[in-house]
Order: sequence, then C-alpha cells, then structure tokens
Amino acid sequence: MAQLKVRYSVRELQDRYDRGDKKPLEDLVRAWHKICLLSPDDLNSFFVIGGYHGEPFAGQGATDPSYWGGYCNHGNVLFPTWHRVYMLRIEQALNAMVPGVAMAYWDETSDETLRLGIPKVLTSKTFPLDGQQIKNPLYSYVLQKQVNDAVQGDENRYTKPVGYETVRYPLSGLVGTAEAREETRAHNADFPDPVKNTELLNQNVLAWLKGKDVSPTDPNPSKFGIYWQFENCLSAPNYTAFSNTTSAAAWNKANKGLTTALEAPHNDVHLAVGGFDVPNQGQAGQIPGANGDMGENNTAGLDPIFFFHHCNVDRMFWLWQVQNGYTEHFDIIPGYAGTSSSNLPAGQGPAVGQHADEELTMDSHLYPFLKDPGDPHSFFSSRDCINIEKQLGVTYSPGSLVAKKLRFASLAEKSVKKLRVYGINRDLFSGSFVISAYAVIHGKRHFLGYQSILSRWNVKHCQNCQTHLGVEAFFDLSDLSEEEIKAADFQVEIQHRGSALPKALQYQTEVID
Repeated sequence: MAQLKVRYSVRELQDRYDRGDKKPLEDLVRAWHKICLLSPDDLNSFFVIGGYHGEPFAGQGATDPSYWGGYCNHGNVLFPTWHRVYMLRIEQALNAMVPGVAMAYWDETSDETLRLGIPKVLTSKTFPLDGQQIKNPLYSYVLQKQVNDAVQGDENRYTKPVGYETVRYPLSGLVGTAEAREETRAHNADFPDPVKNTELLNQNVLAWLKGKDVSPTDPNPSKFGIYWQFENCLSAPNYTAFSNTTSAAAWNKANKGLTTALEAPHNDVHLAVGGFDVPNQGQAGQIPGANGDMGENNTAGLDPIFFFHHCNVDRMFWLWQVQNGYTEHFDIIPGYAGTSSSNLPAGQGPAVGQHADEELTMDSHLYPFLKDPGDPHSFFSSRDCINIEKQLGVTYSPGSLVAKKLRFASLAEKSVKKLRVYGINRDLFSGSFVISAYAVIHGKRHFLGYQSILSRWNVKHCQNCQTHLGVEAFFDLSDLSEEEIKAADFQVEIQHRGSALPKALQYQTEVID
C-alpha cells in the first residue's frame, strides 16, 4: 500500500520553516503560486478549481434563482463529503505542480489560533521564494477572467471584473454596479493599511472563536463561539445530524439534547473572515460595511484561505468519524430533512448537475469530481470517500480536539430543555442573517446563543424558496433552572444587511425538551 500523504497544519509548517526546515512550506507556496499563474482555461488552474464552489456560475443556476449556479452542496447531507473530495481535487492540482506536496489545514481551534488568530503565512502579502519576494498566493487571488452574477434578482451584485483582487474583513469587495463600486471605494478608503487590516481581521476572528455576540460595542464576547461549536459537533449522534444544519434542526426538534452540525461553525468562519455586510446597510460584525469574498458562497472559493479552512473542516469530519466509530461506514437517513437537493430554507437549491427535489443518498454524484479523469462518467459519491486513508490515501497530523475531552459538557448527550425559535420569514431579508436569542429574567438579560442563516440575496425570484421560507433555530437552556425558564421573557435579535428590521417580521418561541 502506498504511503499515506499527511496533511499538516499551516502552523506546523510555519514552525518548521522558522526553525530552518523551509522546504515543506516553500513547496506548498510554490505549488499554489503555479496553479494561480496557470491559464484560467487549464483544469488545474486556481480559477477553474476555485470556481467550482460558486462563481463563475454554470447550468440553470447561472440565471435561474430556483437553482444554485455552483457545484457546492450546503444545507444538505452531501456538505461534508462534497467538500472532502473538493480538498482532494485542489491537492491533485498542487501535486501536478510540485509532486508530493499535500494540502494543509488552518487549525481553527488550536491554542495558537485562540491566542493569535490566522496563521501569518495566510495573511502576509509577500513570501520569499527562490531568492525573490513573490506575491503571496495564499493571501489573495487576482481574477484572470471576469465572473458574472446574472441571477435574476441579484442585480449583478457579485459580478467581479478581470484584475479584481479578493479581499477579507474589514474590506468590501462588492464591485458589480457603479453604485456598489463607489460605496466600496469609500468604505475601503478608511482602511488603507494592510498591517492594520490584518490586526482587525484577527480581532474579528478571535471574537467569533470565543463567542458570537460580536458587535462594535461588545468586541470580546466570551461564549457560544466557533470553538465551542466545533467541539460540540464531535458528539453528534449520527452522520445525517452531524452533516448539515438542515438535518440538525430537524433532529433537535424531534430529540432530546442539542446537536451541533459540522456546517454551523463552518458557516461562522466564513462570516468571520469575509465580513457580512453590504456597505451602509447594517452590520453583523465589528465594522459595518465589511463584505469580503469569504462571506458569500458566490465568491468564497476564490479566496485561497477558503481551502485551508475547508481542509480543517474535513479534518473535523474525520475526527468525528474516528471518535464515533464511523471510519468504515456511515449512512444517510432516507427521506430525512436535508436529503433533498431543494434543500431550503437552510441550503441554496439544486447545485449544478442536480435535479429539483432529487433525493440525496450515499450514491449521489459529487459533481464535477471524477475518480478516473479518463472516464467522464466516473463521478465520486459519498460512498467513495468514507475512509480518507484507505480510499483517498491521505491523513491528518494530530491537531486540536484530537482527544475527545470536551471542555464543555456535550449538549448532544444531555437531556436539557431548549428554546425553539420559529416562523421567521427569510423572504423579509436580503441575503444571510444571524438570529440571536436572549432570556430576560427579573430584568436581567442572558445571552442564549446564535444561529447563522446562509441565504440567497433575493429569494422572491426563487420558486423553490417560496415554499420553504420558514426558518427555525434552537438554543440551549441548560444554564437556567426550571424556575428561571418559567420566569423568562425570551427575546430574539436579528443581525442582517438592512438598515432596520422589517416591519412585517414575526416569530414564535417555545420551550421543548
């Protein structure tokens, strides 16, 4: 059997580099540099592979909002496996440039990340390679072709021209219209210093890691953060509930305890790195107007940091398998929430290659990834990538959370009461939003948690969306006594892109076991 390719954390490679063992990190950067320079028509180019996730859109979803114009799967049971094979595909391209190189993961729950934020090699503008300072290909990507957002209702919001360079929090990258370009120019003019911008980015990431109630008035919250979510998702009881937010919500409604899906902390890292806001239209981070590319599925795959984030997401997927005995086999519960390609409200609709209301199973094709490049019909399925070591020939170095010693009690294993918030009509909001819940007890306000909802910019034009508009979220009440729960006035806040909450907004709450 061939030797396993080991994927190390970015900081492990950085530490080796700083100690004089420069080759592993240099080879990784060299491979990335080469795929970013390939012709945008080359199948190994970063433009092609980064574009599989979202833009440039293809298929019916290129114009029809009832479909998704990218290949990625979100809000359904294929989320972990599709992205697993996606990591394999970028690694294959890197290997074509520098044989033997492996992808690396940003260990988002390591002590170093909790102290320092993003590894410095992912935020440095240049990198010394082969005797010269090159543009660091892990910092950003400059588009070699224009990508167009022609989806009905989007108003060209996410169109990006040739020469556009991807940006992260606190900057904005909306340049699809003349008005958007002017707003973005004015916003970005307030952040001219790349070094200071990296400091702000790391501050935002750290705040999300430690606790999500992030705002200009509360920049250092202390609970319910990305770390906690990653840790709790490792105790999910089965693959279906573990895999995505749609299935987890259905599981939480029908079962005791509170299960966190792998997709939940994944979503929040996107918002933390990308920002979340349209300029001058509200906020969901510490700086109003931040709208980096990682914050939207349309453009997230075009920022190189996306792949280091998702390599860690796949590592967490493998950790869950190892810790729960699913390295050889797992199942998808037939007919369960999250098993339809029309995976709304939490998903984006049928991806390229899928049909409306298609049942998603272990044998569903993970488009466009081929097991045999010479056979155009040899698409991967989830069944082909269960065991990363035996089937894909890769493994991960020991990173954080590798030992199942939860810092917090696992909510998936507890019999606790929880708050259900439901009846929120996502048709009222433009794009993604965040639901936060509070309990007011004897005049004191207690933060219960949050849930990020990734949504299209304009669902009014999506026929599939119109039958799946209701959103529900669940919040743990284990810190409250029975008396406190009975006395509580439960309140909900929504952070969104609008300047004010829609007047038609309504929601309901109930306490369930």
